[in-house]
Amino acid sequence: MSDSRKPGGPGPTLAERILGAHAGVDCRAGDLVGADLDLVYLTDGSAPAVIKLFRSLRMGAAPLSLFDPSKVVLSIDHYVPAPSAATARYHQLMRSFAAETGCRLVEEGRGVCHQVLGEMGLVREGALVVGADSHTVTYGARGAFATGVGSTDAAVALAGGRLWFRVPESIRLVLHGSRGPGVGGKDVALYLNRLFGTDGAAYCAVEIYAGDSDLSRDDLAAICNTSVEWGAKAAIVAGGRLDGERCESEREGGNGRFRQEIAVDLSRIEPVVALPHGVDNVVPVVEAGPVPVSLCVIGTCSGGRLDDLREAAAALRGRSVHAGVRLLVVPASLSVLENALREGLVEVFVRAGATIVPPGCGPCCGTGNGVPGDGENALSTANRNFRGRMGNAEANVFLASPLTVAVSAVAGRLVDPREGA
Repeated sequence: MSDSRKPGGPGPTLAERILGAHAGVDCRAGDLVGADLDLVYLTDGSAPAVIKLFRSLRMGAAPLSLFDPSKVVLSIDHYVPAPSAATARYHQLMRSFAAETGCRLVEEGRGVCHQVLGEMGLVREGALVVGADSHTVTYGARGAFATGVGSTDAAVALAGGRLWFRVPESIRLVLHGSRGPGVGGKDVALYLNRLFGTDGAAYCAVEIYAGDSDLSRDDLAAICNTSVEWGAKAAIVAGGRLDGERCESEREGGNGRFRQEIAVDLSRIEPVVALPHGVDNVVPVVEAGPVPVSLCVIGTCSGGRLDDLREAAAALRGRSVHAGVRLLVVPASLSVLENALREGLVEVFVRAGATIVPPGCGPCCGTGNGVPGDGENALSTANRNFRGRMGNAEANVFLASPLTVAVSAVAGRLVDPREGA
């Protein structure tokens, strides 16, 4: 036994515990382990390539089949509704593959996989989840080790239900305090983009403790969602049970073998915006100036949950979108849309002049339903603002909270939500 494993010494991190439990061994950062998977999922942005690779595998004489159809999900969410014949063929391929193999299929209109699979109860605390999409890390908000993988790894995972992992080092991130006026969970996520930069958590697991904060699960989902922009392998919200055993305190944080420990006082964060063309190019909204905006987007997997829509609707109630602005609202899931209908939020959006886009990825990744024009400034709650991300390399994409986007849509320019429109 090494000194670090002696009684009273630093214990395993959540990443080490989850990967170790699924590999059947004690492990620590730097170890290579083969671990059994609880869930594998593909989107219509990745499934065609993965299915082709899967079918090319040869693993014995018997016909190749999924390791466990109940643990495989295909999600049609990026190209919804299908904007072209080519994408319609992708969807046909996914439907036929699901029918052939017996795996689950999330049809178009149900929403973004990073939201829907949690609603379906397919992601539990302590689970090991991989998806052929970088924002799989979102499910760390449910206490899972969730990470994106490439097409080849995804194909191997479909066949064997097991992948090799290098156990990452961990960073402990403690979020405490209460946010000030006008500050949403998305502001915290963007603030952390600036704090970590694009490689501050490279191949690390970020262990998040938020028990002494006012952040909701939706807020934490937005934070985990953006952790891949810091280079993180996973982000895991602590504070529950793993196989019946109590985890380290959600409030105080664990005593694991952390590479780094960071504490953030939420009361010191103000409304911020990510300027083009980098997710870490983040400044306070008041410093960005009155930038004119013509396309505003509230929604997708990092800004389209129910809390987000409530926040935006409160700012839009009784007001109208500026004459020079197009406002799109993209619920993260059908369930979110249904709840927004029951609460009267959709009526608020429609009366304000917004267009409701079917639940899905929508304009976030430029697959349709809201591509900006040349030279236009788009203000979005989405997770990335790289050049061309929304489908037009000649447009400028700014990232902000649902509240900031809502008040800016009314004003026709970027404004601090504490000032209003």
